[in-house]
Amino acid sequence: MKIFYTSKLGCPKTKDNKLVTEKLDDTNGFINNLKTNLKQTKKLLFITNRWQSITPADQPKDEVFNDYHYSNKEYANVVKECYALTGISFDEIIVVDCDYKGDFKQDLLTSDLIFIQGGHTPRGLKILKTLNFEEYIKDYQGILLLAGTSAKLPATKVLSTHHGNMQEYEIEQGLNLKNYSIRPYFDYCLKLKFNKKFKNRIKLLKSFSYNIDVYALGGNSYMIDDENNIKIFGNCYLLKNGKMKKICKENKTLFIKL
Repeated sequence: MKIFYTSKLGCPKTKDNKLVTEKLDDTNGFINNLKTNLKQTKKLLFITNRWQSITPADQPKDEVFNDYHYSNKEYANVVKECYALTGISFDEIIVVDCDYKGDFKQDLLTSDLIFIQGGHTPRGLKILKTLNFEEYIKDYQGILLLAGTSAKLPATKVLSTHHGNMQEYEIEQGLNLKNYSIRPYFDYCLKLKFNKKFKNRIKLLKSFSYNIDVYALGGNSYMIDDENNIKIFGNCYLLKNGKMKKICKENKTLFIKL
């Protein structure tokens, strides 16, 4: 199995609360790397971040991620269409949510690409654990793509914050697949150095890094774990034992032996 961790690469964009069907972003050679590592394109397995097919009206505000405007199947179909426009055409897509009636283990093991949707971290983790995902995935031989906040989930420890509120957070047990954590959407710059909210986020991440190493990926960065090596493409910081260090730059690549 190869794991692709991304922030926003590989995901459809939204504009004015509508999904946009267009080619995927190829920043830092993302598309070429994905095509090179994909063995076949017969089956795409899409696992939602919300179990209901649409967001219920009584959903807690903290768990809503701008998804009132589309159903799970609509989002998944746009994912499939965006990949097709990029030159990666899957024969079929299987959506795993409340309407799913298939054999999950069989569908997982026979998929060429598994797409885990980002969104509400505790909810996404709960869905995967309910599906027994962490056991079945150990025998998987394809590509696992973890987009946005879902990139946090394979770790032994998962940090969950509430829409950027640094005073409310949990450290949960993750899927126990990897002994490092990912922080997506980490676009650090000089201007943000004086931003109170961002400073608090860094403080929280540094504290969390005493539990587990954290790779903080920029919005257009991604990381590939092939079980023997980690390959980082684009801006990335490593937070370890309370310290933060930039380890990779835009348009650069870093290889780390596991």
